[in-house]
Amino acid sequence: MELEQMISRVDELLPPQPAVRLTISNGECTVFDSKLGGTPYFPKDMEYPRGKKNKFEGQPLLLLAQLNFEQIPNIPDFPTKGILQFFIAADDLYGMSPDYGEEMAHQHNFRVIYHENIITDTSLLLSEDEIPAPEVDDMYMPFTGEFKLTAGEPEKMQANIFDFRFGDAFVKAYNEFADEPVEELWDIDDSITDPLYDKADDFPNAVIGGYPIFTQDDPRCVEDVADCDVLLFELDSYYNTEIGIDIMWGDSGTGSFMIPRDRLKALDFSRVLYNYDCC
Repeated sequence: MELEQMISRVDELLPPQPAVRLTISNGECTVFDSKLGGTPYFPKDMEYPRGKKNKFEGQPLLLLAQLNFEQIPNIPDFPTKGILQFFIAADDLYGMSPDYGEEMAHQHNFRVIYHENIITDTSLLLSEDEIPAPEVDDMYMPFTGEFKLTAGEPEKMQANIFDFRFGDAFVKAYNEFADEPVEELWDIDDSITDPLYDKADDFPNAVIGGYPIFTQDDPRCVEDVADCDVLLFELDSYYNTEIGIDIMWGDSGTGSFMIPRDRLKALDFSRVLYNYDCC
């Protein structure tokens, strides 16, 4: 039985999605650049994002990442201009909701902000000294400092075994080739499923589009958030002593932001599913 034939069949059921890998590096960044951390692009006449729950209620959120789509090759349905930002609370869940389902899409202690038209006059933007800082003890972030994000060329990314739809798709593909059909992915011999996990290990450190990776369960297995089908942005733990990068979500985890396709097309970022998990 050929595993590649089954994967090709899965590709028909769960088509590979366009994606752009983002290389993380050291380097000087401006407020306009695609980057992790640092001083965000933020107009003075806008209300700065603040937390709404727990110890971060009323406290300013911190910039996790910002994406300047004028620096990123376009992929279908994503913006072609403007700056998209991800702010999170520096609490022990990195701003993620402790509750499952739709609550994970309520932006209480995280915020996704889109600036469609970029102001180039820096006098109209908050300076580094003007960015408000939280006044809380025991702050947690996946990294400290600022890192540059450089976009690669668009590519197609296959679905992986961590996607909540993959199990059903692979079982269907397997049964088309197997002599004895199975009902669940876990009924298939490890010699076939283990390579699926190995294949999933080869994923980007940072990416927009494609399919997300989860250390534990896909939160979209809950029906009320199953429509969050587009990976808006994902940042994995990444450690590189040679270039001084140390990004760690808990115990080697990943942070993912997902959005319904219709909302992405409408540039409506008011409902985004945010998940952080780790080993």
